[in-house]
Amino acid sequence: MNYGLVIKVLDFSELTDDEKEYQPNNGSGKEYSNYLRMVYKGESIRLESDAMEPEDARFTRDLSWIPIALLKAYELGRDDGKFAVNA
Repeated sequence: MNYGLVIKVLDFSELTDDEKEYQPNNGSGKEYSNYLRMVYKGESIRLESDAMEPEDARFTRDLSWIPIALLKAYELGRDDGKFAVNA
């Protein structure tokens, strides 16, 4: 069994057909965006895109998913550490 968190940077061609369908077509287009996938224990738990219009790349842009994802990564790592100590 795969324990641990894995972060993958993907391009559009590496997404599933369902994931491709739901991506925003912002910026230069979803086909040219980069994607960040969080995988935990072999399961994809989050997928985010860097697709945004140039005028949206500012501090008022809602990028609230970033601290949420970092906190989740921390929590998963802490829980895995507890598992390793008790194994």
